[in-house]
Amino acid sequence: MKRTLDQLRSARKGRIYLYLRDGDAIRQFTADAEAEGYRFGTVRPSESPADDLIALGEGRQLSHVGAVGRMAFQCGGSGAKGTFHRIDYARYRRGDKMYDFVPLRPLPVDPETKK
Repeated sequence: MKRTLDQLRSARKGRIYLYLRDGDAIRQFTADAEAEGYRFGTVRPSESPADDLIALGEGRQLSHVGAVGRMAFQCGGSGAKGTFHRIDYARYRRGDKMYDFVPLRPLPVDPETKK
């Protein structure tokens, strides 16, 4: 059974950022969002190409994410307006149990070898 945006919206309270990792995820998201009736204002998703990061709002509203939102996404957790969630859309759509986005972390460096 495929997961829907409506299911995600009702399961998570607060702001939801969707990470779209590649062209396949963007195309799948666009098709899913349009089929479920989501809009960028009054514009259908197919008429406003998605980038790698989309905010999923209340009332089936979508938003493109600007510079400040991208910084918040990288920091994660909560912001001035409350909790927000970072979701890897491809993992969510696929049915993975762990679908929260976890940013890449640099590997630890051995202080003796500097490697």
